[in-house]
Amino acid sequence: MSALVLVADADPFNLRLLSELCASLGYEVMTAADGGAVLDAMARQRPSLVLMDVALPVMDGLKVLSILKADAGLSDVPVLLVTQEDDRASREQGMSLGANDCVFKPYRPLDIQHRLREIISRSSDNENGIGTPPPGPLEDPLTQLGTSSQLHISLEYEFTRAVRYKHALSCVVVSCLNYAELVQNLGATAALDSVIAPLANTIKGGIRTVDHLFRSEAFEFTILLPETSHEGARIVVDRMRAMLREHAAHSPENRASVAVAAASYPRQSVSDGEALYASARRSLL
Repeated sequence: MSALVLVADADPFNLRLLSELCASLGYEVMTAADGGAVLDAMARQRPSLVLMDVALPVMDGLKVLSILKADAGLSDVPVLLVTQEDDRASREQGMSLGANDCVFKPYRPLDIQHRLREIISRSSDNENGIGTPPPGPLEDPLTQLGTSSQLHISLEYEFTRAVRYKHALSCVVVSCLNYAELVQNLGATAALDSVIAPLANTIKGGIRTVDHLFRSEAFEFTILLPETSHEGARIVVDRMRAMLREHAAHSPENRASVAVAAASYPRQSVSDGEALYASARRSLL
């Protein structure tokens, strides 16, 4: 039997994103758009976890949390609160009221998935047999980066944010152009261990903590740069090229041919995140 997650957010886009993240882990989902609806939903069916924005209408998330923790039948339901990154006061109050953890806006989908799985795995519902499907990896096993499916979720989220708040968004793609040749010459396992894994470590060293890095294909990495213009993306591309040249100089036996390219919104006239990613990939050629 899968765990049931109650997702509460007043923003329809965020509600859909959070619901999709929960569903991607194999959880069942019910939703609420305000604090009163959270209590109504929990009166009908007890969830395994509540993922709730603090800034709910009708009744805010902190008030809902205090009511839940005062109810003997619901006080042990884990609560993962959502706050703005700079809202330290709400986080501290939420934790003092009994929240299990907090995540921040703007969202980092992989972080939310980690927190959900960790909290549900140690909850009393899980001990009582309300489990989840066999867990798949939340990260690429070889590189410990985000996966291709997480890239596509993040592309939609970050592009929608960029349009809504009139922010720039850039996408950088790093590709090993001769990966098929390396696999043929070295073998698949050796190519992964001696080429792809070291490339991933080099790329990790060249990004900021706010950037999102994914292994988007067997031979490709994609970096999402929130609130980063074309000029900022060019700096990242130049930095990556310099780091990769140095990497190649220290690993001449790998013989990897690596290309780096970027695309930026609104410089590129694209309608969604997938089109931005496709534009960056075309620039590799």
